[in-house]
Amino acid sequence: MNLPSPAALCAAALRLPRLPSAPDVIGPIAVAVSGGADSVYLLCALWGDEAVRPRLRVLHFDHRVRGEASAEDARFVAALCAALGVPCALGAREGEGAAAEGELRAERDAFFAERRADLGCTLLCTAHHLDDIVENALMRLARGAGLAGLAAPRVLQEFRDGHRRWRPLIEAGLTKASVLVALRSTGIPWREDATNLLPIATRNRIRRWLADGGDAALGLGYTEGFARSARILGEAQAALAQWAGELGCVLGPDGRMPVAALKGRPPALVQECLREFLHHHGITDPGAKSLEPLAWAIGAGADGHSPVRGRVVRVQGGSLAILTGLPELGPGERPLTIGQPDDEVGLLAEFVDVDDALWARLSRGEISPARETYVLAPKVPLVWRGRVEGDRYQPMGSPGTSKLSDLLINRKIPLEKREALPVVLAGSEILWVPGLPPAETARLPGPFKGALRLTWRGPCLD
Repeated sequence: MNLPSPAALCAAALRLPRLPSAPDVIGPIAVAVSGGADSVYLLCALWGDEAVRPRLRVLHFDHRVRGEASAEDARFVAALCAALGVPCALGAREGEGAAAEGELRAERDAFFAERRADLGCTLLCTAHHLDDIVENALMRLARGAGLAGLAAPRVLQEFRDGHRRWRPLIEAGLTKASVLVALRSTGIPWREDATNLLPIATRNRIRRWLADGGDAALGLGYTEGFARSARILGEAQAALAQWAGELGCVLGPDGRMPVAALKGRPPALVQECLREFLHHHGITDPGAKSLEPLAWAIGAGADGHSPVRGRVVRVQGGSLAILTGLPELGPGERPLTIGQPDDEVGLLAEFVDVDDALWARLSRGEISPARETYVLAPKVPLVWRGRVEGDRYQPMGSPGTSKLSDLLINRKIPLEKREALPVVLAGSEILWVPGLPPAETARLPGPFKGALRLTWRGPCLD
């Protein structure tokens, strides 16, 4: 894709409407730029502010998901920054091909954190707009998110490491449509990510549904309504957090949280403290069922515990803590629903397409079965349970069946961790156990559309 000349590009950027003033911050301002329409608009509109322009530093991370198209995105961003005279730092994922969204986000955030530290940036600008608020709210409402999740993405968000993220397109009340109109009218080009049109990801399906009839179903201006609701929810969450702090329900240096003062308090306050505690310990999107016994114990001033994402959370003596021991899962079978994380043990089953690049990584053994595996989707319901005496199956590549206990011993997985491993079954047959290869009968023949990806977020096996 050819860019206009530097002079023409700068003149076009100056014709974009000005964005709200940047937060009061010292030093450079980092801008995350993917090359798509939203981030190109963000960079050019920020560049148009003469006071902000010399402080801009662009960060681009190549996820290496789309092969040559991903590499072309990086070249486009570098050329765009060169034309505007803005310093640009490029990063890339070590692996390539399809990967879980959480994995990609974690690698991108790690790159951003490293570059921000190098540059001395405490402010990172991202190109979220009003449509992102709508999509986020619909997805999180469907899975029962709390106030903090429903309030995201916020105009200004503070993180524990001291940096803040600013989303000026939301502050300016911009939608995707208004961004595209502005870029087309000024002749500023951008890169298109073809995967955004594929109905694989939930966000893409919601985006298509809204594009096909959002105005008719929700009314004109629904994006502004969603943004207003998100702001109100964010203010409510901040009020609860302040109340919790006044009661002394704050995390201590040992990772515990005193919660005795929450006895008899409103459930919303209890939920806010639980969310803050779990988020601090890296436990995100917990299911309501796993939180119910904890919320009851806190509100009643009693003791209790519950497995959450494969870790045991305990309320005891008015204190909330993570147990270091691992839960024993037991023989009872629980259903595993496609697309819905099982919060008790941290399992997720999803349908995905295994393209040539991902197949090459699988063939080279670059994706460890300890956390993730790709198999043929069975025609029977999926369930999971703990290990039971006599379990055996044929792992992929093995000439015959073996006892599960022997396989785990050979893998040198400690006994206490073996009891915390879920056994995924297709009907009555073992399909996969984290840490081991999947069943030979579920082997993919090659690149495959509609494969089953199983991921596990339990404790480390080493």
